[in-house]
Amino acid sequence: MRKITCPCEQVFNADIPEKVDLDQDTDALDKLMDGSLLSCICPTCNAELNLDLPLTVSWPSRKATIVMVPEMERLALVSGTLSPKKNAMYVVGYAELADRTAVLRDGLEPVVIEALKYRLLQKAKETDPQKNPVAFYEKRDESGELEFHIHGIRETEVAVTRIPSRLYDSILGDWKANPEREDYTALHVGSYLSVRNILLEDSSDA
Repeated sequence: MRKITCPCEQVFNADIPEKVDLDQDTDALDKLMDGSLLSCICPTCNAELNLDLPLTVSWPSRKATIVMVPEMERLALVSGTLSPKKNAMYVVGYAELADRTAVLRDGLEPVVIEALKYRLLQKAKETDPQKNPVAFYEKRDESGELEFHIHGIRETEVAVTRIPSRLYDSILGDWKANPEREDYTALHVGSYLSVRNILLEDSSDA
């Protein structure tokens, strides 16, 4: 149980997990992917609350532990003032958690997915430099193509882009051959792997 404060100022306890094991909890993966894992209803105003709370997701069969920190702790994470857990990968916010979980679910390499996002977002920025789109991995379809959703190109619309598996395989091979190249290492800030590490740096240089 966790103590929740609703915008209506009601304080109540809700059955919101701090840790989940995706191998042991058979419903947790579906709840995580549909966005309901950290959701609850306020007993006073009946508002649905989608909470930005710390969560640790373990997935032993994928040899992975994902630690989600709230958006408000992003600076602490990237500045190094937040002490990371050993052998854990970090994400910021629920959207990044769902993204990384989907990547692991589909047996893909997170570094390669973030590198693909960078290419997609750079292309989107070339079309309209005033926009600041964000991209999330969605799924691998039956043909093997990788589906990404890009938000922020057009208001109220989500662009759906599919990447052929051969491009993923090409970047995977390049990363394995050159893991220390800057365009890959720049995606990392400590235990936090995200295309946002590069995009924020690009923005500060502008």
